[in-house]
Amino acid sequence: MNAWCWLNANSGALQSLFAILGAVLTVASIFVLTVTWRAIKRQALASELQADAARALTQVAEEQTKAAKDAAASAKTQCDLLSSQLELSTAPLLVAEPDDRKDMRNYKLVNRGQGMAFQVYYWQGGLEVKDQRANPIIPVQPSTLVPGSFVYVPIPPAWLSWTVRYKGIDRQERWTTVYRDANKGQEHVMRRGLQEIYLA
Repeated sequence: MNAWCWLNANSGALQSLFAILGAVLTVASIFVLTVTWRAIKRQALASELQADAARALTQVAEEQTKAAKDAAASAKTQCDLLSSQLELSTAPLLVAEPDDRKDMRNYKLVNRGQGMAFQVYYWQGGLEVKDQRANPIIPVQPSTLVPGSFVYVPIPPAWLSWTVRYKGIDRQERWTTVYRDANKGQEHVMRRGLQEIYLA
């Protein structure tokens, strides 16, 4: 009973004390919330800075990759150019010229390249019939032509075009297609790997 009386007697003081404690707790809660909010804001700013840094690093990596690709493409171009120069310095090039003798039915097959031509033979028609074997294949004698050498080849008047096939020291196949029509001239083709490349 004494406790109940004491509480009744001191209820105003207790209410003031609880009000003060509530205010202290509210201030403490506000302080904790403010500190937490600032920490979250700092963390968000740090995360944003990290994201910016990651984006910058990604951009730098992309630029480095592009630069590496450009350097590789440039190196490949230089390698192809050097390979072509080396090839031209050792490659044969057979050219058909009119016969300089009295017999105008013949042609003179001249090696105007820098390398030897091996396994020389020819057939009627263009390059498109090279794998059909429908036309007879005629070997050239001698079948090897050194640079500057030539051989006469008899071409029947009915042939409107004929193709010479030969190989160089690199064992790559090469072809020269000759047309009787002066406007068409000659076509020079070589095999590089699995590709057939028309030479200018």
